[in-house]
Amino acid sequence: MTKTLLLLAFLFLIAATASAQTPPPDVNNPTKIEWTASTDHATIDGYTLDIVSSTNVVIQTLDLGKPTPDANNLCTANLNVQPITFGAGYYVTLKARANNVFSTATVSQNKFNRVPGAPTKPVVK
Repeated sequence: MTKTLLLLAFLFLIAATASAQTPPPDVNNPTKIEWTASTDHATIDGYTLDIVSSTNVVIQTLDLGKPTPDANNLCTANLNVQPITFGAGYYVTLKARANNVFSTATVSQNKFNRVPGAPTKPVVK
């Protein structure tokens, strides 16, 4: 019985670990970004986001300001990827900023794609 319980606990632990490591799916044309506030949120000036290409080149840097965390300590900011070339495999890095000092960058859990928007519904005349 003890061996069975230990085996079940071990299998549950493996399943929980595997599911926690699965990244969210890629997103097409994202409009928002969400992150857990810095532990120093009260004393920092804001957050800086880099949009990085699939070849690991920073192509755009955005100042996200200092959004107020929600009840779950999550910050949300609007994200506009319109000026970015169409393509796949973009990702973002995020840093907390205090004056000219930056935290270590955190890398997004998922990637995103910039795809053309769909045309309006055509009208046959």
